[in-house]
Amino acid sequence: MNDEQIKREKRRRRRIRNQVLAYLTLAVLIVAALAGLCFGVNGVVRYVKNYNNKVNEFIAEAESSMAAELENESASVPESTQMVYDEEYTAEPSEDPLGELVTTLLQDMTLEEMVSGMFLVTPEALTGVQTVVKAGESTQNALIEKPVGGLIYSAKNYRSKEQFEEMLQNTKGFSKYPIFFAVTAECGENSSFGIERTKKASEITKTDDASEAYGAIAQTLASYGINMNMAPVSEIAADDDHNLAGRTFGSDAALAAPLVNASVQALQENGVSAVLQKFPGTGTETKTLEELKNSEFIIYETAIKNGVDCIMVSNVNSKGVTGDETPDSLSNVMITQVLRESLGFDGVVITDALDDEAITKNYTPEEAAVAAIEAGADVLYRPSDLEAAYNGVLKAVQDGKITKERIYESVYRIYKVKYKNTVL
Repeated sequence: MNDEQIKREKRRRRRIRNQVLAYLTLAVLIVAALAGLCFGVNGVVRYVKNYNNKVNEFIAEAESSMAAELENESASVPESTQMVYDEEYTAEPSEDPLGELVTTLLQDMTLEEMVSGMFLVTPEALTGVQTVVKAGESTQNALIEKPVGGLIYSAKNYRSKEQFEEMLQNTKGFSKYPIFFAVTAECGENSSFGIERTKKASEITKTDDASEAYGAIAQTLASYGINMNMAPVSEIAADDDHNLAGRTFGSDAALAAPLVNASVQALQENGVSAVLQKFPGTGTETKTLEELKNSEFIIYETAIKNGVDCIMVSNVNSKGVTGDETPDSLSNVMITQVLRESLGFDGVVITDALDDEAITKNYTPEEAAVAAIEAGADVLYRPSDLEAAYNGVLKAVQDGKITKERIYESVYRIYKVKYKNTVL
């Protein structure tokens, strides 16, 4: 065996080992979660049933392959080379076991399933039912036909704690893949979803108070099975901005940044992904990039540095940065160049609602969905027509307008967050 073959075998064996370690890491985390009563038994059973056979076969094959290689190489590789080979192999652990696991498990997803997984919609949009308060045959059939990546619930879907829990649990059982269960529950709200009232954001000046408010919200949401919250509001607001009255942590970005970050951490420590809304903010249309860096971006830089899962990009247009009136949710400049490359965000980018007039007046559902993906968005939130948007994305892939690699890139980000929440 020559040097190049040895190197190639090293890389392959290292990859196999990392994938095995990834699965074992997740298994250990699930056991720990069970011990802490943080993850339902039924959820673990479903998860294991979905993937255990595949991973067990993979591990068995890997072990058999490596055993055969060891036997062959012991005879063909000089002793000194073999020692270096084994030492290097055993000394290099996986740097990203969760990422390795996601890569392995996504191999079985079809293109259609991946595209479906990029949509976050209401249960009504998925099923065609006027108001969804339970999950039965219509939900099951809809998820079989189109396994969307997430469902967002509003106050009308909540009748009681027991009803809400049962609806989510049934929906979870109908979904082939892990799903985002989302709500919008900001601090200071009333009793929506059975959440006790907390201080409004505008009343909070200390990080401990922000943690307490969003920690209480997260615990209630997690008890239902909710794993995503469209909060906190990450904008800054002038005193005369009535649309955001009471919902922001003030008009000073430097003071708001630690409060937003504390809120994010309180949510995510309970297995509920935070969604900052909305980037870059209200009233930013005419601000230059330099002005944003010295104001709103202070909040996002802090949250990104500390691992916020998701950021929603607004439907406003930042023409002071982009030079045109493309909505930021469809803008490659704002999503890819500014949010990803300049600010360094590699989490899940969610569009603002695609059924807003700001989008529908100039774009068809197909055009909006395709433009959002081309811009760098991962999750397509509330398209005005789910079927049309879904078919539009599929056609764009088939026509070569969007590559399969681009779809996979977004789905990888999405499922990495989902599996992280699962083991929490």
